[in-house]
Amino acid sequence: MAVLTARFSFIVTGRMLRNMVRAAALDSDFYDLVERDPSLNRQAFFVVVIANGLAGVGAWIGLGEVVGSGVWENVRGWLALGTWAAPNDGGLPFVVLTNVALALIGWVVWAWTTGFIGSRLFGGTTDFAEMARVLGFAQSARVVAVVPLLGPVAAVWTLVASVVAIRQGLDFNTPRAIGTAIGGWIVWLGLQFGTLLIAGTLFG
Repeated sequence: MAVLTARFSFIVTGRMLRNMVRAAALDSDFYDLVERDPSLNRQAFFVVVIANGLAGVGAWIGLGEVVGSGVWENVRGWLALGTWAAPNDGGLPFVVLTNVALALIGWVVWAWTTGFIGSRLFGGTTDFAEMARVLGFAQSARVVAVVPLLGPVAAVWTLVASVVAIRQGLDFNTPRAIGTAIGGWIVWLGLQFGTLLIAGTLFG
């Protein structure tokens, strides 16, 4: 157990943090490296979890009224959460875990859609694992969203990093990367809208 703990600590605090800095700095050479290195799969996963967990903390700090009390009561009853605090009552675990869960789902969908659109419509070459790695590291800039006022900055920064990641991951130029990113976002936003409609029907 001690060996596993030490190894995990090394990955998170050492090499991974340096890689996150390079990713946030929009280092094209680094994204090329990530594309070719399957050993970075786990790091990409942890980047998504940590970055969006911190962003969730920032969202909670600046949180006002996230959901109506009636909707929350229905969700809490459906999930058998008892008296666990609602987000607007100080439910930090709920906000962070929800943010991370949605980010992981979005990461998978984003990697698949950008890979599909980029390869089929724009002639890029990639596979799902490559796109998942580069787009996972592209979320490194999300850590600054732990400061509530920097949430919009983190969003724009992450979007720019994603374009660089897509360009390097699919091995084509920036205009094609932008087109792929726009197409991927349209698909993802459509899925989110559909999910919200279903959630509103179930819990509203």
